[in-house]
Amino acid sequence: MLQLNIIDSELELVPEEMCDDYQIRKIANTRNKRPEDMILDSNYMHGAIDRAFPGKSNRVGRPDIFYHLLNVTQDSILNRLGYLETMIHTKNDEIIKIDKETRIPKSYNRFIGLMEKLLKNGKVESPDGKILMHVEKGNWNSMNHNNYESILLSPKGAKVKPSNIFLRKTDFSVFIGGFSEGDFLSPVYKKLNPISIFDDELTIWTVGWEILSSMETLEGIR
Repeated sequence: MLQLNIIDSELELVPEEMCDDYQIRKIANTRNKRPEDMILDSNYMHGAIDRAFPGKSNRVGRPDIFYHLLNVTQDSILNRLGYLETMIHTKNDEIIKIDKETRIPKSYNRFIGLMEKLLKNGKVESPDGKILMHVEKGNWNSMNHNNYESILLSPKGAKVKPSNIFLRKTDFSVFIGGFSEGDFLSPVYKKLNPISIFDDELTIWTVGWEILSSMETLEGIR
């Protein structure tokens, strides 16, 4: 079993201090939504983010990276066979738990609407009432299974080939960063020794794919 944990994720609704920004209000009017009910998205709110958080607009408000990552994980063979559990920890200490049956919309706009519904209401249900995703409070360490072998991936870690991440059959809890630049905000290095699978930084969906591929090989799926 593989538990994939994305931590310190830049996934949140528009924070209160940004709701009066003229760019945010213009987008809210166009979408017929309240500012605080919208996902913070640097693709459309870059200027507003720069005004509120100078120099951080490339990191803050990045739902797009989860759109790519979750399309990889949820549609993977590993997930379809029941070997994968994916959880997202946000920088605001919220944990999003995702059911293996959850399918991610192919349209980015529909994905944004889904995430807005999730973060506003705390859950997303299927038409028959099954909870597909839900949010609960918790820090990154609360995601860790005590009986799972924990692995932290970071460019700061010792170099390991992707094929050597998993060397024995057991349950693994893998932690990767949910941000596009910078480093972890949570004190992960105090608990775990990091490893790195490449000389340069990779997108989280590329890291996710490499992890899934390695686990599928271990399980004899590929």
